[in-house]
Amino acid sequence: MLYLNDNQLTTLPAEIGQLSQLGTLGLSRNQLTTLPAKIGQLSQLGYLHLYNNQLTSLPAEIGQLSQLQMLDLNNNQLACLPAEVGQLSELRDLDLRHNQLTTLPTEIGQLPKWLKVFLNGNRLENISNEIKQHVRLYLKNTQ
Repeated sequence: MLYLNDNQLTTLPAEIGQLSQLGTLGLSRNQLTTLPAKIGQLSQLGYLHLYNNQLTSLPAEIGQLSQLQMLDLNNNQLACLPAEVGQLSELRDLDLRHNQLTTLPTEIGQLPKWLKVFLNGNRLENISNEIKQHVRLYLKNTQ
């Protein structure tokens, strides 16, 4: 476990990828705008807390986190997600509340049926039928 919450971090060094046995990474309540591609090397990561940052995008390598069960991106500035999120086959909770999302990649519909996706406070224009049929969506206060 590594908790770096509340540190006013603006960047995360690429060397984070060397912590290949890390199970939980807490980076909440910082000032991060991007993540390094090397984050995809955290092969044992199960929990990634990134809420209350300034993230505008995620690297495609996020899809390499094969053990990830919980991804908390609540209260960031995300306008879109990479299609590679659909590769997170162990994901159970995806918290996307209070971002700038207008659409979701259809690949999310390929994730397990037990997945809960929290989308409150976004500006979603359309959600594909594949996603609606395969995951549990929480949409309160979504425009």
